[in-house]
Amino acid sequence: MEAFLIDEWLGSAETLPIHDEASVSMARQQARLVATAQQLGSVDAERLATIASELGHNQLKHARRGQIAILPITRGSHRGVEIVAADEGEGIPDPTRALEGVPRVAGSMGVGLSTAHRMSDEIDFDVRLREGTCIRARVWEADTPRRRHVGVFARPYRDEPRSGDHACVFRDDTRLLIGICDGLGHGTEARAAAGAAMRVFARNRTASPLAIIEECHKALGHTRGAVMAIASLREREASTMDLAAVGNITVELVHPRAAHRFGATSFVVGAQQRTWRANVETATLARDDLFVAFTDGVTSRASLSDELMLQREHPIVIAQYLVEHFGREDDDVLAVVAK
Repeated sequence: MEAFLIDEWLGSAETLPIHDEASVSMARQQARLVATAQQLGSVDAERLATIASELGHNQLKHARRGQIAILPITRGSHRGVEIVAADEGEGIPDPTRALEGVPRVAGSMGVGLSTAHRMSDEIDFDVRLREGTCIRARVWEADTPRRRHVGVFARPYRDEPRSGDHACVFRDDTRLLIGICDGLGHGTEARAAAGAAMRVFARNRTASPLAIIEECHKALGHTRGAVMAIASLREREASTMDLAAVGNITVELVHPRAAHRFGATSFVVGAQQRTWRANVETATLARDDLFVAFTDGVTSRASLSDELMLQREHPIVIAQYLVEHFGREDDDVLAVVAK
């Protein structure tokens, strides 16, 4: 059975289907109830209610089969609430304009996403053109340490309904784990390979990047194979990144006026090769470093180091820029940015 992104995004979470104004009202009330259960104050509860309302209305106007989950979360001893809004629509075609909060044409994105962005302490966007959108907005207790935001932006090869490029993101108290995968070729079989890799990634997300890739290699023998990179970003006193990569997934740490691009090996995950290995590296992360990764649908000449104003934007804006300015027309394209 084919796995759909919305099922991966929401997992086993209890959700509210958003199909009318009453559904949005229920999401608002649920946000208040979960905030109270998490002992957040009334101001934070109303922030969460507003976020749920804006994301719900956005789904009503622009998406298909939208669902919202409102989840209690913790970070160490700190409490918070996460609102996950996922759908099976066409994806947000222009996240940059949507976050500006000014509708450019009749029926376009208005102030909803901009408001959700402004009201959240942290917000991640995963936008897959022709497949759907997942937004994760978090509100925390006042003294909770903040973590990086994430943006994923992707488009499939022309005339294909689904992309062979895939990415997944997981968080725990100290770590942001990012996986990016490119099934060989494009179309249904490429997506099957990438989807299988990301399911293994999800099951093994407490392991090291190298261990996860090794498990993917064992599991992908029945597929056409994939190239992939997995990065673990630790965000406490000493911020570091552990990376394991196989194939032509580009991974960079971008600083103002400079960037460091990491290596990979020329093997294929899942291929029956006599010798097989991943490239493994560890790097120190400065607080303002951008983590950037993209598939080979983005040309290797892509560069952000001199885009100083762009580096200040939300990661989804940066990921969209990479895809639209450096994406090839003859392949699937996907970019992930964490900031």
